[in-house]
Amino acid sequence: MPWIKPAKQSEIKQMEALSHLEQPLPLFNRLIAKSPSLLEAFAPVQQAVKETFLTEVQRETLITFVSMHNGCEFCKESHSQLLIELTGDKDILSKLSSFEEGYFDQPLTLMLRYAQKLIAKPVQVEKKDVEALKNVGLSDKEIVELNHVIAYTSYTNQISIGLGL
Repeated sequence: MPWIKPAKQSEIKQMEALSHLEQPLPLFNRLIAKSPSLLEAFAPVQQAVKETFLTEVQRETLITFVSMHNGCEFCKESHSQLLIELTGDKDILSKLSSFEEGYFDQPLTLMLRYAQKLIAKPVQVEKKDVEALKNVGLSDKEIVELNHVIAYTSYTNQISIGLGL
C-alpha cells in the first residue's frame, strides 16, 4: 500500500479537470490525482507512450526491463504480468535479466542495450549507440519515441518508488 492515500474514485469523478479520463483510474494515476493539475498534464504523455511505433509486446518488454533495472517492484510486477499474458512466456523475467544471450531479435536486443545504458549512465550514451539502432532499421522518429518510453518509464518508476508503491 502506498505511503499516502490515493484519491478515491468518487473524488476523481467530481474533479471536472479529470472527468475526461477513462474510469476507474489505476492506483498509480489515483496517487497523481492528489494533484489534479499534475495528472491532467501527465495523462497525454501516458497516452503518447501507447501510440509509439513499438508493438505492445516490445513496449511492455522495455517497460518491464527499465522497471527491473530501476528497482521498481510495483511497476515490474504489474508490467511483467501483462508481458507474460501477451507472450505466454512465464520465464520472461529471467530472459530479460540475460537479454544478451539471444532470446530476442536483434532490434529488440539493441533497444534493450540502449535502455540499459540510458538507465545506468545516461552520460555514457554515444552517437554510436544511436547509429546501432539506425543500422537495424529504426528511423530518427522511432529512436526519439524509444528514448521517450525509456525516460517516461524511469520517471514513473521514481514516482512509484517515492510514494511507496
